[in-house]
Amino acid sequence: MTTEPLKAKILAVSLPLFIEHGYKKVTYKQIADAVGISKSLLQYHYPQKSQLMADLMNVNFNQWLKTIPEGDLYTRLTAFLLMFFDFISTNKAVNGLMTEIIANNELFNAFMTFFSNWLADNNFVKHDDNKVKAALLFAVSGGLQLYRFKDSLMVPVEQVTHTIIATLLTIVGKSSQLIDSTFHNAETLYQQLRIKGWQLVY
Repeated sequence: MTTEPLKAKILAVSLPLFIEHGYKKVTYKQIADAVGISKSLLQYHYPQKSQLMADLMNVNFNQWLKTIPEGDLYTRLTAFLLMFFDFISTNKAVNGLMTEIIANNELFNAFMTFFSNWLADNNFVKHDDNKVKAALLFAVSGGLQLYRFKDSLMVPVEQVTHTIIATLLTIVGKSSQLIDSTFHNAETLYQQLRIKGWQLVY
């Protein structure tokens, strides 16, 4: 089996294991045995388990982002976050895995790197616009931590997205009217997206 098909098989086997047992508890040996390869071959392709999880996040995020139609970038970002937090919060196994990702610095950094790159590639953040990039990272990272503790804080899941977007747009100087219209437009788009829903890719 060549490199790409093998890596695809590794990803396909790993995600159900991570969802069922949690990221920390899944071992290289479990993954290798499930794929039908040696542990050393698995480690050759993925020297760090976090790299494997990063690839899984990238595959799924890219798939989900394809469901967001073209249009105003603020609205697209808000609708994506509404869908994202709805999806992970309504799936108990995925919620557990995402909470684990948020609590793990290495995985959290991989998540933020992907998110930042996507926004830069879509011209939401210019690659050299450090002010907007810093505001984005601050808002999203704070929102993810809010999601992590939402139950103990009794915060509705929709409030996580509102906190992220309001923080981001306020920091970069957008008006309250634009923030309100962004939420309104994104809510409409979000309701349309929920009809089709998202699926995990593995």
